[in-house]
Amino acid sequence: MKRQRIWLTALGLLAFIWAITALVMHETDHLVSWPGKVIELLETAPWLSGEKTSDEKRAQYLAIVIMNYQRLDNGQRRSLREDAQSTLDKFFESLTETEQKEYVDRTIEPLFASIDKGLKAMPMDERKRIIARMRGDMKGVRGGGTEPSKTEEKPTDKDSEFMESIVVDDPMLFLREAPMKTKLELAPVLEDMSARIQGIRR
Repeated sequence: MKRQRIWLTALGLLAFIWAITALVMHETDHLVSWPGKVIELLETAPWLSGEKTSDEKRAQYLAIVIMNYQRLDNGQRRSLREDAQSTLDKFFESLTETEQKEYVDRTIEPLFASIDKGLKAMPMDERKRIIARMRGDMKGVRGGGTEPSKTEEKPTDKDSEFMESIVVDDPMLFLREAPMKTKLELAPVLEDMSARIQGIRR
């Protein structure tokens, strides 16, 4: 009888803990993000299913997507791209030009400031090494000059000119003027560079 009472008490405590945990998770769900949550938001954008959505509601939904993407760390963003690059591409292509600019401005542009600040705080030799690595990584994103696959979009003359320019000049200057799609393609490099610089500064 005593043992049964102990088990009932333990089960009651576990149930209480689970209930509290579930409540906390529910109450803080809007404050945290993970790749699966972002993927779900991308896939269930109302306009993708043909639903007529006002500009205001589209802007609100896009803000939620961006906010959740911003909360991902570099590892989670990498996982997101590896698991759902086609979903990311489909969502981005579904946006208007103004919405695409908003998306890039809020997810990619902040990396420029972070990298700029970090580079300026470095000794010249270290800065040159980092920039050289950055140039190589950016060239690698476009296949290092190899022919694109059948499913890969062929680079435009403007893209090719941009990629050639970063070989001989400061990449940050050109990144700010790069087409939105180019910035989006280079997001993995920029995120990795920002994390690397922050690691060096620590």
